[in-house]
Amino acid sequence: MGIMFRREVVWSTGAAVPQAIIERACAKLRSAIGDEAVVRLNFTADLGDMLEALEHIQIFLKDAEMNQFRDRLVWHRLQFVLSAAYMIIDTVDELQDARSQAATTSQMTRRMLPRLAIMKNAMAIQVQETKKLVISAQHESWELSEYLAENTTMFQEITEQRKTGPFFEEAMVLGRGSDKERVIATLLSTEPNITQEHITILPIFGLAGSGKTTLAQMMFNDTHSLQGYDFRVWVHVSPQFDLHTIGNSIVCHLSRRGQEGINQSSSDVEGMESIMKRLHMLLDGKKVLLVLDGLWEEDPIQLQLLKSMLTFLGSKMHVIVTTCNQAIARKICTVEPYRLNRLSDDTCWEIIKKSIRFEAGEEELEKIGREIASKCWGVPAIAHEYAGMLDSSRDAMKWKGIMKMSIWSKSLTYDSTLSLALSSFELSYRSMPPELRLCFAYYCEIFPNGHNIVKDDLVHHWIALHIEPSEILSATQIAEEHISRLQDLSFLQTAGLDHVSGKEDKGAILFTMHSLVHDLAKEFLNTFTYYLATNYHGKFYVEDNSNLRAMRCVSCTKVEFTGDLFSRNNRELRAEATGLHLATEAPGVS
Repeated sequence: MGIMFRREVVWSTGAAVPQAIIERACAKLRSAIGDEAVVRLNFTADLGDMLEALEHIQIFLKDAEMNQFRDRLVWHRLQFVLSAAYMIIDTVDELQDARSQAATTSQMTRRMLPRLAIMKNAMAIQVQETKKLVISAQHESWELSEYLAENTTMFQEITEQRKTGPFFEEAMVLGRGSDKERVIATLLSTEPNITQEHITILPIFGLAGSGKTTLAQMMFNDTHSLQGYDFRVWVHVSPQFDLHTIGNSIVCHLSRRGQEGINQSSSDVEGMESIMKRLHMLLDGKKVLLVLDGLWEEDPIQLQLLKSMLTFLGSKMHVIVTTCNQAIARKICTVEPYRLNRLSDDTCWEIIKKSIRFEAGEEELEKIGREIASKCWGVPAIAHEYAGMLDSSRDAMKWKGIMKMSIWSKSLTYDSTLSLALSSFELSYRSMPPELRLCFAYYCEIFPNGHNIVKDDLVHHWIALHIEPSEILSATQIAEEHISRLQDLSFLQTAGLDHVSGKEDKGAILFTMHSLVHDLAKEFLNTFTYYLATNYHGKFYVEDNSNLRAMRCVSCTKVEFTGDLFSRNNRELRAEATGLHLATEAPGVS
């Protein structure tokens, strides 16, 4: 579906991330293999070989796609696999077009037969070239899987990196006092709930790095406002959710056993029964404050089991859960979840000042520092990271250089506080279904940071990426589910209401991507699949356009597109731009 925009052009045909594109290429091949006309063209065996190769690639693809964030070699090899998948999609489209032409030509005079033979020969060459590339991609994937097995333990690294405890440096925490007071007031005001017996589960949710764990630590250590607990227990919840591990961890904390006990096997059902009996005996009649830090599990059945286990544990229990996902917070809560919002730029500057012991009176540095604080997007983890980069320096040139650099260039060092924010982004991205990853990457590549888009327009853009309806949901409903999921992750935010447009004078909902998330995605998801051009004039050239599938031009005039910039059969152009000139013919130009 094409979208009309004022003073912009959108050229969109394709997709973005490897897993989604491989699935799409496999679907294309299966459809083509079952086509009677393809059988007559004698391409069935070749297409079958390509499908088999792609299915082998799929086996390792998910882990490889996740490792591209931390290993550029993996990223480069995935681009090769992605190119092969795109070439399959293009070849099948060309094949279907050739089939259509063949059907038409067969009804014409014999004078057209030589042209048909030439066309078939050209398609045979293209199919063989595509097959050769796909087989090479399969060999590339075998080598990559061996490399990952030998060199990468990314998920284990993330799990170890994210482990937390109840201790923190309170003097370095700024701007969360009012949040602490509100959460404590909620806990103290809760009355025994008949449906949940005597348990209160209060989730704290928000963007990675916003201070959810810090807020939980503040409450955990406040023995003045939160009094009367017989036990205070802190449990770090692994991204690999396991009820047995959580229960065993609580037992170990209560009985003062060490990490070795916590790491025991989590697969023994009888062990779980034993743990529950032990917990009930330890906690019977006791008042407990329990923190479950970093909950990622989305399965409603598993969350209900966790809820049931917690209900069973004590006669009076307050549970604080931290999570990046609002949907998880809604499923696990017994009281209204608490959203942790961004800090002000002034507070971010105060964090930086306190960390580097900055004194008043240095006006030039303070002006630069406040600009740096405005780039923290209200996330305290980023303010602390900038403070670490500034350190004790009072050199204005160094401060200006830090202000201009990408904060994420340092995020892969494991001693960096930002690595926690990156790992949360990775886990959030990992939880997305492939089709949503495609839509997410498209948004971040096609729209600039801070861009506001009307909800209906965003839905239409995503449908133009060929979101397929399911048996029970339309393409529009699936797109709206994608929006809700990105909102739950705090990635997509409501920007406001545009009362000029919209149906029935109700106004149109505007969305924007969180600046932190947008910059992260631009840094780590760039596949050269989508391209945004602004204020461009003249002949358009992309150095490597083999994967280019969608392009958006904003305020561009007299732009010339080369004939091979996009696949011939997959071009879709909608334009309303003064002076826009296309160098070649393109189907669908408006």
